Amino acid sequence: MVFLQSVSMILGNRWYSLTTSLACKTSAANKIHTHIWDGYQQFFRCYHGLNHLADCFNHFDEIRHRLAQPAVAEYALWFHDIVCVPNSQSNEYMSAAVAAYAAEQMGLPTAFAGQAAKLILLTRHQELADSEDGTYLADIDLSVFGRDWNGFLDYERQIRAEYGHVPDLDYRQGRLQVIKRFLSKDSIYQTDYFQNRYENIAERNLQALVKQLTSQ
Repeated sequence: MVFLQSVSMILGNRWYSLTTSLACKTSAANKIHTHIWDGYQQFFRCYHGLNHLADCFNHFDEIRHRLAQPAVAEYALWFHDIVCVPNSQSNEYMSAAVAAYAAEQMGLPTAFAGQAAKLILLTRHQELADSEDGTYLADIDLSVFGRDWNGFLDYERQIRAEYGHVPDLDYRQGRLQVIKRFLSKDSIYQTDYFQNRYENIAERNLQALVKQLTSQ
């Protein structure tokens, strides 16, 4: 509980700093802050919660100086998993829509909202990003693949828990399809930064997971 409170406080300060720097309407920013916190603390979010958000921002801070529009990317990260419905194919589209609506409510320019929404859609990981900022955002979302084996297994257990309503056989088949899609790519990560740090580890983790799932 203390750890969660600490994460919440750090993220709260971060949200305040971002919205202040963007000259957002204070009352709207406060309401949206509550909405974000409620969303990321839904009871079924074993992985896609505040800790995931904090982890993303840790990686973001490492590469912020490499981005053309860091404020847009940071804003997009806040909302990239705001909608998380297991088995839904529209989470990222809905998250992008929420981000755009929130931007409008806080008085941010339409162009800003559109750019952020476009970045959020890249976390579907269905296509390559068409901007350098987009490649970094997509890689940040996949940084968990590059954890050490025990950390990666923790992540997998959390994902399985989020899909607790899905029968084991169906889950394994669906998870294998997702993992094999990443392994079929020329590289899991799009940027040199993340490739150099995590590509080899991520490939080993995913390959080991395939063996584990197929042996069950």
